[in-house]
Amino acid sequence: MTTSDTQQSTDFDPHAKEQALRNESEQWDTSAPEEALADDIPLIDLGEYFAEGSEGELNRVAEQLRVACEETGFFSIVGHGISSTDLEETFDQVRQFHALPIDVKNQILMDRADWPVGGMGYLPLNNRKLPARQTGNVNEAFIVKCDDQLGMNDNQWPDSEHVPDFRPLVERYALQMEQLGKRMLPIYAKALSAPIDFFHDAFVNPLYRLRMTHYPSVAADAGSAFGIAPHVDTSFFTILAQDQPGLTVFSERRKVWVKAPVVNNAFIVNTGELLKQWTNDKFLSTRHFANNNTGSQSRYSIPFFFNANPHYVMSCVPSCADDNNPPKYPPISYAQSQGVVQGE
Repeated sequence: MTTSDTQQSTDFDPHAKEQALRNESEQWDTSAPEEALADDIPLIDLGEYFAEGSEGELNRVAEQLRVACEETGFFSIVGHGISSTDLEETFDQVRQFHALPIDVKNQILMDRADWPVGGMGYLPLNNRKLPARQTGNVNEAFIVKCDDQLGMNDNQWPDSEHVPDFRPLVERYALQMEQLGKRMLPIYAKALSAPIDFFHDAFVNPLYRLRMTHYPSVAADAGSAFGIAPHVDTSFFTILAQDQPGLTVFSERRKVWVKAPVVNNAFIVNTGELLKQWTNDKFLSTRHFANNNTGSQSRYSIPFFFNANPHYVMSCVPSCADDNNPPKYPPISYAQSQGVVQGE
């Protein structure tokens, strides 16, 4: 596999793909979601594998992950090593940030003209970005972005006068998520019958986005207003923490929309378009959306979008193609696959 994006993928149009995904999503009928059944979102316990690192445990969790990625695209993980205390402290900081006055949050507005890097900072309520849609997404978010060129100091941060512990605790959580993502890579490699270090070089300097989202409560008959409109992620995979139910995913097994439950001290993980392409469509990239609470309380979620180094060129995983099933996508980097589109 190549490690630079000098090879151009001239037959891949990221803008055309983004528009096709957007057009497709606007045709999805999301009007009748059902309660999830036990196997709609499988639960994988990583605890023994992370503790032992044995081949037997790796084989066990890899097979569970393979089935989940091929048949559902979503699964939950426990035994991940992130303490409930660290998770709750992070949620507390997210709540404190979103409780700040709007004029304070607007000082670090995302994509403002006087900040040199886009896609980081405060994304206000009723935004039409991430994902881009015709109607506004009924959420507000704070987004941190890092890659091989960008670090924490390149991001926008609220003044510590207002939220003194926000930056150190968010940085701690981002590091924990990056480490968790890397610890999971051998499981994905094993699930794809590849050497367990297959993904190592691609993730030496990964691109990631940490999104801290506030969904305000809305009326029960909020109509077509989504917390986040229906979409598929562009990531390798996404690791999601949510404090209350609100995520709805499409069950490929049952061909219905299902409401994802909140499992205590668990994360929900889903495959994105990057991994779908890397595996020649073997692994699913599953459609989903988020709704707001219809009661009196706000809802919060923290998705971590995990990607390879943006300039690492990905060739099809060998086990995912043969003479009867040739690669559907050219060797391509994340940066090339996105163009200037920010789809997460």
